[in-house]
Order: sequence, then C-alpha cells, then structure tokens
Amino acid sequence: MNAFGYFFHRIGSKLGILSERHRWGAINRETQILSEAEDLLGRLAWPDVKDIDDLSGEYWQIRDLDQQQEMLRQASLAADERNEQLRESLYDIEDAAEARLKGLRELKSKRMEEALGLMREIDQLKDWKEETKKKYTNLKSKIELMRRLGQNDEDISSEVVKTEAAMARLKEEFTGDLGDISAKTTAIETLENEIAAIETELNESKSKVKEETAELTAEVGRLSKQIAELSAKIGALENAKSNFYFTVGHYLSNRLESRSPDIVAVLRKHRPLISRIFYYRRSIALNQQLTRKDKSR
Repeated sequence: MNAFGYFFHRIGSKLGILSERHRWGAINRETQILSEAEDLLGRLAWPDVKDIDDLSGEYWQIRDLDQQQEMLRQASLAADERNEQLRESLYDIEDAAEARLKGLRELKSKRMEEALGLMREIDQLKDWKEETKKKYTNLKSKIELMRRLGQNDEDISSEVVKTEAAMARLKEEFTGDLGDISAKTTAIETLENEIAAIETELNESKSKVKEETAELTAEVGRLSKQIAELSAKIGALENAKSNFYFTVGHYLSNRLESRSPDIVAVLRKHRPLISRIFYYRRSIALNQQLTRKDKSR
C-alpha cells in the first residue's frame, strides 16, 4: 500500500466499505511476502556482511556450514559414482550369466522336446505291437481251425501255408517293434540324464552368480544407505543455514535507512529487492495505522 492507497482505505473505512478483517488479511499476506523477501535478501547478501559487526557471527556460521555441506556433497558424489560403477559391474555379471542360463534353458527345452517325441513314438509302436499281436493271435486261431477241418483238402492246405507266411511276417514285425522300443527307451534315458545334468548346471550357475554378486550387492546397499545419510545431513545443514539467512535478511530489512557505510554498501547491491521490501514494510505499517484508527473509534 502506498500513500494514495492509505487515504483511499481510510475513506473507505469511514464509509464502512472496507472492514478491519480485510485489512488484517492484507497485513498477514504482506507480512508473509516480506518474510520471504527478507529470507531471499539474506541468501543473496550474506557473503558481503563479514564487516558488519552485528552480522559477522552469522557470516562465519554460514560459511562454516557451507564448507561442511561442500565436504558432504563431495563425499556423496564420490559414493554415488562408486555406486554407479558397482551397479554397472552387477549388470554386466547378471547379463553374462543370463545369456549363459538362457542357452542352458533352451538346450534343456530342446532335449525335453526330443524325449517327448521319442515317448510319442514308443506309444505308437506299442499300439502297433498290440495290433500285431492281436493279428498274430487271430491267424494262429485260424490256422488251428483249418488244420482240424481239412487235413486232406488241398485248398485248405494252401491257405494254411499262406497264413503261416503271414504269421512269420507278423512275428518279424513284432520283434522289430520290440527292438525299436528298446532303442528309443535307451535314447530317452540318455536324454533324461542329459536333462538332469543341464538342470544341475543351471542350479550351479545360479548359485555361482549369487556368490559373485553377493559382495557387490552388499556394497551397493551400504553405499545407498551412506548416500541417503549424507543427503539427510546436507538437508539438516541447509535448514540451519536458512535460520541464519533469515537473521541476516531481517537485520538488513530493519536498517533500510541506515547510514553505516558497510550496511549501505550491502543494500546498494540489491536495490530491486530492497525496493520491494521497503514497499511491503511501508504498506504493512499503513494498514496497521488504519486498524488502530478503527479501534479508536
């Protein structure tokens, strides 16, 4: 609020247009803005207040806190860089291990498919074997019956010879099927042993990766915790610095008309901000005068 605003609000107050509540609201808002401006002034001006006796203590406190923060930032940066290096090493180990494990999984899957294929072939051979056995039994019954019915019949004798030849072929097929089943069963056992060996290798590879990465993982966890702790310390120091910033800014804000050369030199460096602070301090004072006049009525 400027002088014109002051007279406008005073007239408004007499006419009942502007209430005391309205003015207190304006005072609270402007006081908050003023506090923020004073804090900013302290943050900008503190490097120049070393020669101001009343603020030299705050200057050295902020400088000390600033140096502590810088040391912590450097430690945090080093820890973060080391952490990234360890993470990259972990990723490299895990990627290489995954490529190896993927190859083993694919080989295991291929061998399992081969074993399943042989099992299906054995099932098919067993079906054929049963069918052959059934045909052989039927032919055997047929030949026994023909021999009883026509010992001297040439046609029957000829049929018996044909049937016996068919039985011989079936017996040969049956024997071949048994051989195929035996060979395929042996092949399945070989594949099962290979699959078991692959599974063992998979488990051993996983365990090896865990062993190789355990120390790195632990170190990454330790560094992550350290980085978090350093960040918390840096934040705590920043909070401490904020209190000193505000003290510096508030001190300078209350001495806008000071004739001290050291104070004037500092204020001159921040004229735009000083102008805003001056405006809000005057506006708050005028609003407070209006509020007091309202109460005196």
